[in-house]
Amino acid sequence: MGRMVQNPPSTGSGTNFGDLPVSQFIRRLTLLSAMGLFLDGYDLTIISVAMLFIKPQFNPSPFLLGLVGSAAVVGMLLGSLIFGNLTDRFGRRTMYLLDLVFFVVFALLAAISQNMIQLIVFRFLLGVGLGADYPISSTLTAEFSPNRRRGMLMVTTIAFWVVGGLASYLVSLLLLHTGPNAWRWMLASGAIPAVLVIWGRRSIPESPRWLLASGQKDKAMAVAEQVAKDAGVALNTQDGGGLNTEPVKRLAAFGRLFHRDLIRLTLFASLTWMVFDVGNYATIVFTPTIFAMLKGSTMTSSVVASMVIMAFALVGIAVVWLLVDRVGRKWLQSLGFLGLGVTFIITGLLHHPAFGLFLTMFIIVQLVDQGPGQLTYVYAGEVFPTSVRATGHGFATASSRVGALIGILVLPIFVAHVGLSAALVMFGVLDLVGMGLTLWLAPEPKGRELASG
Repeated sequence: MGRMVQNPPSTGSGTNFGDLPVSQFIRRLTLLSAMGLFLDGYDLTIISVAMLFIKPQFNPSPFLLGLVGSAAVVGMLLGSLIFGNLTDRFGRRTMYLLDLVFFVVFALLAAISQNMIQLIVFRFLLGVGLGADYPISSTLTAEFSPNRRRGMLMVTTIAFWVVGGLASYLVSLLLLHTGPNAWRWMLASGAIPAVLVIWGRRSIPESPRWLLASGQKDKAMAVAEQVAKDAGVALNTQDGGGLNTEPVKRLAAFGRLFHRDLIRLTLFASLTWMVFDVGNYATIVFTPTIFAMLKGSTMTSSVVASMVIMAFALVGIAVVWLLVDRVGRKWLQSLGFLGLGVTFIITGLLHHPAFGLFLTMFIIVQLVDQGPGQLTYVYAGEVFPTSVRATGHGFATASSRVGALIGILVLPIFVAHVGLSAALVMFGVLDLVGMGLTLWLAPEPKGRELASG
């Protein structure tokens, strides 16, 4: 029951649910899910600029400053793990509406923090909401998407992380000159799009796949028929829309991820995402700080340079978006890991490289990382069966945050004691490990029906 299968042929008079065309409803759902990832990219990126103001205002120790940068990531680890399981237990829609409330409340509280401890605590709680949105948004998008366009729609969702990061840089540039409290306006600004997203999500129905798994067949078919009607076609109701109509005995069984039929997928989804995020998060969080340390740079120029480099990632995203449902996930992710690993290692082995060469290599990293950068998220939403789909994605997301924490905490230590080159080589080796894991363990979900059970 946990294995992805080829699309079953329709024997009824209508279209199977997994073969429906992309409709206005699917586009709206994808956008609303993508905005959760937008907020993550926005928040993680804007804190990297805000720290340029937080440091002189509070004069924190390096340890406390590191906690500010990593608190939201720790919160995401717990949020994805806990809320992913709750999403399988109580339904996708309930959690979809509630998780961003965490973001709004604690983004505003973080903005009015009076000391470093308050800021760290509120950033942690904000991260819980962000982490929760990963498995929720991914699962809903995957379960409503047509099989032949699922990869494209899920890449669109995770691509909004970069859009959020770019938006945060633009907002930061507008707020840089508002004074020493500019960081407060930066942290509070994310609450505005979050409120709009919460309002938009109220009209999204429950997933038919989850309703069937929980034994609510009539409700499931009503939602599926409405989605088909919105797409302008009739649903194949004779065969249950091509969906498995048998309820699952136990939803959200965390231990199921480590049963014989799923442990290979669990290891693949969690380990590849973890090794990718070690280097990915380290470079993102410290990019403005690194540029600010260059001779002749200003706060404004460091933010602009960081924004330009992130913008190059859109090229890589566009390539993945065009190819993911044609070439498939496995080879795109493998080649992305290979290119990223080689790029990190070459950059690390260069002795005293000219800044222009380093910048060129860094831009290449931004392009190459969009293979594993997008597809680790996509894979985690596709490979698990309905009863533990959000739980599995939550576990993979939590594993990725472990990798992010390693990158965020290890990079300053490596730079201080053995230099930046050693850290870059380490990141490259981990990415090559990610390539090996993908070639060894990854299935190819392209065009296949999601696993039921």
